[in-house]
Amino acid sequence: MIDALVSGNLVKEPELKTGPSGKHFCNFLLSVSVNNEPQPIVVSAIAFEAVAERIAKLGKGDSVSVIGSLKPSEWLDKSGEVKHGLNITVNNALSPYDIKKRRPEAAGGV
Repeated sequence: MIDALVSGNLVKEPELKTGPSGKHFCNFLLSVSVNNEPQPIVVSAIAFEAVAERIAKLGKGDSVSVIGSLKPSEWLDKSGEVKHGLNITVNNALSPYDIKKRRPEAAGGV
């Protein structure tokens, strides 16, 4: 696996779910622009516990940066063509919402 920092926009609403162990997880898709490519890459992501709960509060189109383990993937589409993609298991995330939330705390604490 590759340690990576990926920044993009949520393709659709993230879904917060609860696993059999009772722990929360969140699956989501990020649209990521790469250099000057005309089409963005879609990165499939999963986050757990507190990070999953924070991401689940975001909405479609929101910006988010995630850090985690990146792994290439491939699958067959409906027509049988091999497709390639990227999956990331998220360790941490940062969004503009997090920054706005922390600024008043930092200003008041100085």
